[in-house]
Amino acid sequence: MIKKLNFRLHIEKKRGGIVIFSLPQSNHYHQVTNLEIGKNEIREETVWKNRVLLIKNSDTDITFHIELKEINTNFSERLTLENYIQLPNPLPTPDRFINGQDQKIISFARKTVEQENNLSLVVRRLYDFTLDFLSYGRPTDGLYTYRQAMEERITDCGGFSTFLASLLQSIGIPSRLVVGFLIKEDFFTHLLSRFDICTLSFDLLSMHAWLEILLPDSTWFPLDPSIEWRRTKGLTKRKGGFGYIPADRLATSFGQNFEIQIEAKKYKIDLLQKPIYLNR
Repeated sequence: MIKKLNFRLHIEKKRGGIVIFSLPQSNHYHQVTNLEIGKNEIREETVWKNRVLLIKNSDTDITFHIELKEINTNFSERLTLENYIQLPNPLPTPDRFINGQDQKIISFARKTVEQENNLSLVVRRLYDFTLDFLSYGRPTDGLYTYRQAMEERITDCGGFSTFLASLLQSIGIPSRLVVGFLIKEDFFTHLLSRFDICTLSFDLLSMHAWLEILLPDSTWFPLDPSIEWRRTKGLTKRKGGFGYIPADRLATSFGQNFEIQIEAKKYKIDLLQKPIYLNR
C-alpha cells in the first residue's frame, strides 16, 4: 500500500493571465511536509480555509512530501438526527451545486428515510439510495450540479457527491465536498514508494471528488459513493465507500462555488481542483 510519496507538480504559466491552484494541506487524509512553491502568493479561501496559490509571473514547480493515511471509521449507533441541535448553524447555504431545499430532493429523502431517526441508519439509507438511483458515466473536468445528476441519472464522482450531499442537507445533516486526485496505482509507484524515492507528477493523478458528513461531535465521516458503485459493477478494483478511504488519494480542497478576489476583481470558481487559468 502506498504510504509515503514525493511530488513535483509542474504548472505552466500562460502569457497575460493568472493561474490558481489549491495547495494540499495536512489533514486527516495526509501529512504534507517540505512544501516549496517558489516566489508565489498564497490566498486563504474564507469558508473552508483552502490555501490558493496565485501564479502570476512564470512557470512553477510545486514540490512536497506526503504521508498518506488510511481512514476506516464508523460512528456511534446511539446518535440520532436530534443530536444536530447541539451544532450552531451547521448547514452551508444551498447553492446550484448542493441544494437540500429542492422539493424533489426533499421528497426522495423523506420516502427513503421514512420515520427512521437513528443517524447511522439514515445515512446508510440515503447512501444506498444514491447507489441505486445513479449510474456512473460522462466524467467532466467541472462539477455536476445535484439537479443534473438527479435529472440525467448518469453522472461522475462529483455528481454522486452533490446529489447525496443535497439529500443529506434536506434532513439537516451537514456535509462538504472533498476534492482532489486519485493516485494512479501501478508497478512503478508501488515499487518506488517502498523506498521513499518516487516523485510523482500530474501524469500519475486522476481527478476525483467525494464527500464527508459532519457528525454531532464535530468530526468528519467520509463517503465515496462513486468508487463503491464502480467497484460493485466490476469497473474498478479501488477501495473506498461508506466510512472507508484508502491511502490512495491527494486532497487539495474542500467545498465548491467559490468567490476569490484577485487584484480588485472577483472571480467565480466552481471547483478548486486542477490548475485554473484566469484572464486579468
